[in-house]
Amino acid sequence: MEEKFIDKILICTDCKEEFVFTASAQEYFAGKGFMDDPRRCKSCYLELKRAKRRSERELTGKGHFETELPEAELSLTGDDVPNGNSREESDLD
Repeated sequence: MEEKFIDKILICTDCKEEFVFTASAQEYFAGKGFMDDPRRCKSCYLELKRAKRRSERELTGKGHFETELPEAELSLTGDDVPNGNSREESDLD
């Protein structure tokens, strides 16, 4: 027997706002094996996901890049740094 789904109004555990768990969403998640109703609205769920990713990046160091320049490059003045727009004639030959 095929189960008939109907829209449900649920309360988000984070923001305490009502949200609709649609019949089509229930059918989709039931097909994936999820039997429990969601506890968070979509915006709170996405924020939780972002926070977890930030935390993982901080713990693993991924996504954080530091560059170290050789000491010679650090001492260059504005006149010493090439702008990349022109070449000297000797470079063109």
